[in-house]
Amino acid sequence: MDTLNNNLQFKEESPVLPRLDRSKISSSIVHIGVGNFHRSHQETFLQRYMEETGRTDLAVYGISVRDNDKALAQMLNAQDCLYTVLEQSDKEDARDYLVSSLLSYAVLSENYKQIMEKLCDPTTTLVSLTVTEGGYNFNDSTGEFQTENPDIQHDIAQKSETKTFYGLLYESLKTRREKGIPPFDLLSCDNVEKNGEILKKGLLSFASQISKEMEEWIHKNVAFPCSMVDRITPLTSQEDKEYIQKKYSYIDNCPVPCEPFILWVIEDHFNNPRPDLDKLENVYFVQDVSPHEKMKMRLLNAGHVVFSHMALLEGLEYSSDFMRAYPFDIAVEKMMREEALPFVGEVPGFDVTGFLNNTIQRFKNPKIKDQTLRLATDTSNRTTKFILPTIEDSIVRINKAPPLLTLGVAGWCYALSEGLEFADILRESLVEAAGKAVRSEGRIFIQALPEIFTKTLRESPVFIDCFEESLKRICDNGPQRALSLTLEKYYP
Repeated sequence: MDTLNNNLQFKEESPVLPRLDRSKISSSIVHIGVGNFHRSHQETFLQRYMEETGRTDLAVYGISVRDNDKALAQMLNAQDCLYTVLEQSDKEDARDYLVSSLLSYAVLSENYKQIMEKLCDPTTTLVSLTVTEGGYNFNDSTGEFQTENPDIQHDIAQKSETKTFYGLLYESLKTRREKGIPPFDLLSCDNVEKNGEILKKGLLSFASQISKEMEEWIHKNVAFPCSMVDRITPLTSQEDKEYIQKKYSYIDNCPVPCEPFILWVIEDHFNNPRPDLDKLENVYFVQDVSPHEKMKMRLLNAGHVVFSHMALLEGLEYSSDFMRAYPFDIAVEKMMREEALPFVGEVPGFDVTGFLNNTIQRFKNPKIKDQTLRLATDTSNRTTKFILPTIEDSIVRINKAPPLLTLGVAGWCYALSEGLEFADILRESLVEAAGKAVRSEGRIFIQALPEIFTKTLRESPVFIDCFEESLKRICDNGPQRALSLTLEKYYP
């Protein structure tokens, strides 16, 4: 059986094929972080745009700054960076299509010179990023850029090839300035509130450690529009690969499963000419993306993460499992409607309640095999972005700790104390604090982790009392029963 590549002759049945002549398209976009989400989301939109408009320069040159992406890069390059997107729905026929807008994928430690040449090429006008919520190198409690990071220190010293995307962006912008080449725009596509502003703050903080002159030049000359992205995209499974082999008779080692829903909201703050992507359905240019970000993170992202650890403890493997199982299904919806929605606010041009209703249905799609373990991973970053801001707003505005959101944080603590395995950059300190909290006082978990819990939360008797009550309820009854008891008490 042949592997997917440019020369593959498809059998009678094939996925929807691109309406692009790959020999004629070029990349004016460099993207850092070519994971599943980027490939299901931005690449899909860019391909559709080129197909519908005839424009040929909006393909993507992909970069990874992480060595653990080498295997993916090798697999993608072996199949000419083509891959199959599998749109999976429980309400309509599956739609599979081939994406060809990613032209190459280079790993920084192996292709530094080539990557720098591409970033310094005058035809490169946009650099976009999906480097995860925790990839921007900020202390979530203090909001400060972490210059003590060893890789950041390495890049500040400028003694050898860079290791971080901050070093890479700095060096390429410096070279463009020296050669009289206008800077590229920088577009963050991560689930981070005010992501463009965060990226700007990070790059300026990095630059300030090397050259105040470059810091000022970047501030004055580089655009950092914010964006909000949305498409549930699980990890690729062996079943996804086997499905393609069986149905289409070719091997794709890098398919991407996702839901049909897709949305992209982008601030219209560019220095370089930008494509009118809003010609496409579900792409919007706005002046301020903040309301859209808040809507998505406090409803969809919080809904995915908040009870994921408790669901893992109950043996629920996929998000659709616990979104359909009592009492998780009721708890997620009540959390979204009663606790998060009041602190979302209005979103110009969007029906927020309609978004919420649609999100609940998306959660329940059993075709999307989104692993609960994936949602529970890297929680120290996700909780600080998606859950704690709503809790803090509730305490500051109405002096009340939202019981379900707080129970979710307590469930995370309990899962850590039980030795549940999920990756987190702060895992060692989290496990230690969680163990002490369960054995002694729940407040230890909050007060021992200033990098996660803000001063307001650490000093709030309302939040601490609710957290301790929630943690005790889980310890005494187990996760599922604790959820039921919380619903009975607060939402009868």
